[in-house]
Amino acid sequence: MSINTINNILNEKEFETHRQKMKNMVNRAKTVLKNPKTLNDRKMFWVFRVLGRDAERKIVRKHINDFQFLLMHILKKPSDNRFKDLQNFYKLKDETIQTLKFILYPQKYPPGNYNKYLKKFGVEFYDSKVILKKFKFKDYTDLYALMNYVPLDKKSPFIQEFLDEILSIDVLETKKSYYRKLKEIFVAFDDYEKQLLNLQLKNISFYHYKLINSSNPKGIIIDGSNVIRYENRNKIDLLLDMMDSLYVDELVFFPAVIVFDKNIEYHLDYEDREILKKLSEKKRVYYNSPADELITYLSNKMDYYMISNDKFSEYKFDKNKLFDIRRFVNV
Repeated sequence: MSINTINNILNEKEFETHRQKMKNMVNRAKTVLKNPKTLNDRKMFWVFRVLGRDAERKIVRKHINDFQFLLMHILKKPSDNRFKDLQNFYKLKDETIQTLKFILYPQKYPPGNYNKYLKKFGVEFYDSKVILKKFKFKDYTDLYALMNYVPLDKKSPFIQEFLDEILSIDVLETKKSYYRKLKEIFVAFDDYEKQLLNLQLKNISFYHYKLINSSNPKGIIIDGSNVIRYENRNKIDLLLDMMDSLYVDELVFFPAVIVFDKNIEYHLDYEDREILKKLSEKKRVYYNSPADELITYLSNKMDYYMISNDKFSEYKFDKNKLFDIRRFVNV
């Protein structure tokens, strides 16, 4: 590959779609970071999608107030010393802090370690400004999109087929044994093959990306009725979205079980009732009244975590395994 190859890629329709998606993702992370006072654990996942696993592993271990304070300090005066303060506090890699600069100021700073990702195109640049000029990029978000673009390699159909297998994992249907089989295959791949898969997974499904890279996913039980009635919405869309967001801090959840109260359908309109009927055909969807009884029973028996805003005060269970719904709401 060469510069001519890159120019051809930049003219592809598929790349333009990918570029817009990457731009939206970076802009969302930037919006989150530019409003540090409103930061919460869930919003930080939009940042980690761009900032990477080094930041995710280290930042979540400390209180979010620490990150808010250091970030406000940077935004007030974005000097190298203030970025260095944040880097030292969390012991972040140089490439991670460089990517943080990129998210906040994409007109000025390139993403961290960009040459590593450009090697697949057979090029290397020692001055990032040359990249902007040579490819007529508006800012470094275009470079970020190029770094994370994987042209479909027709000579490696197995990689694409395996990607499809990962994306077929259904938290309510797929057996744990099947997940373990896919995980064993993934671990056996070399670094380049993993990079190809991870780049595509992050762009398609962040949950599946986290799941296949997780060393020990945990089972979880969802209080379906409680989620549907969250903030008096009485809508099923939040529950459906949650199926693609089953991760919090360093935990990734698989498999999932949903437990509904038997009368939940009466809280839904006709369209959502039809969706509920289809959802009820999944293997790990149950109805019980009261739902709390079955939720806590399964959690104790299977050592699963739980998602609910209920406190389950009438039942004995491990309180460390109860998450409230807001931890899984994408904002």
